[in-house]
Amino acid sequence: MNSPTVAVIGGGISGLSSAFRLGQLGHEVTLFESEDFLGGLGTTFPYGDGHLERFYHCILPDDDALVRLIRDVGMEGDLLWRDTSMGFMVKRRVYPMNTPMDLLRFEPLPIMDRIRMGWMGLRARQMGVQPGLDDIPIERWIRGLAGDKAFEIVWKPMLEAKMGDSYPALPALWLSSRMNREKSSAQERKGCLKRGYRSLIDTIEARLREQGATIRFKTRVEAIEREGERMAIRLAGGERMGFDRVVSTTPLIHFQAMTKSLCLDPALANLQLDYQGVVCAVFLLRKPLSSYYWMPLVDSGAHAQGVVEMSNLVPLDRSNGLYVTYLLNYTHRSSALFNQPDEQILAGYRKDLADLFPDAGRTIVDEFLFRAPFVEPIWSVGYRKVCPPTSVIPGRLYLASTAQVYPRVNSWNSCCTVVESMIPQLQQEAETLMARSA
Repeated sequence: MNSPTVAVIGGGISGLSSAFRLGQLGHEVTLFESEDFLGGLGTTFPYGDGHLERFYHCILPDDDALVRLIRDVGMEGDLLWRDTSMGFMVKRRVYPMNTPMDLLRFEPLPIMDRIRMGWMGLRARQMGVQPGLDDIPIERWIRGLAGDKAFEIVWKPMLEAKMGDSYPALPALWLSSRMNREKSSAQERKGCLKRGYRSLIDTIEARLREQGATIRFKTRVEAIEREGERMAIRLAGGERMGFDRVVSTTPLIHFQAMTKSLCLDPALANLQLDYQGVVCAVFLLRKPLSSYYWMPLVDSGAHAQGVVEMSNLVPLDRSNGLYVTYLLNYTHRSSALFNQPDEQILAGYRKDLADLFPDAGRTIVDEFLFRAPFVEPIWSVGYRKVCPPTSVIPGRLYLASTAQVYPRVNSWNSCCTVVESMIPQLQQEAETLMARSA
């Protein structure tokens, strides 16, 4: 019998993971990527003798789905784990924010509010992904647990930084899940790949080619259509190709545009889900700024919302001994900031380094700027009830996208988790179709 054919749309981690898992099951895979590279938000740029990530990434100890993928493609030995820590800058003063004692010493909040903040963290660890939190607005939940001052001084600036004016629509479940994931152990611990994400992307591509997969770069899919009992995709330029099934891993709004002719369930076809984008600068410095991996910048006159010192996690030999530092702003793709010229944004970030960190401005060796329009879905209260299914047309059409990672934070692990839940369903429904046609 011929192997079943499947089109995978999108070459980010969801598409790469889907294609690899389907190849393991014996499917004949064709992967379509509109860019000339794979990896999506995990993509890299050449630097020195290697590559650096355009956007910051890390692996957490409980990122089981991503670690399984790393293991299954033969890269488990490349995982590197390190203890990390978080700083918190308020009015240009940096506070550690890692232990209960750090919280008790956090002077911007009165002592009772510090205690309530600790209580909120405990509740987040206990409640985790409790479904009832999906119906509670995030601001009401935070104010109820941590108090008004904690919300105004700590949480509101961070929520506005992450989601802009859309933050009031967020459900408490999103934050509780995030806090549960990131603070699930006493000592913060993060992981990376010794040779970077590019090594994983390249290894998955090699495994796909070993499986016999076809990878088509710079190929944009315009429509997903029916072809009798099978599926078809129509490419930009008019080419039409038939497949036994299709897996789309693109942002939801792209999937909805591609499937207009299919008359899908209105709950899916009309679901409104916008995305927050990101502007991210990569600085190569001669000296570190601090010992922290991550530091929000609150009420400090900074252009950037936060600093990620990747070299407090990633080995220095990947950057020729220089310290890789990210300054970033989460912002909508339609915002003035997102559309500013590169040099204007970089000038603001250079000023941040010079103003907030003594002598840092004089240690800059290189700088780069990158943008991504679809990074974090902007969730709304009650999203759990309308979250898209992975099986859209049983046995034929499947969706594995960032629209389905809720309530988890959007990450490579969350995307791999969605794929892992999709694959068994696809296989079972495909076998059912084959049995009916036999």
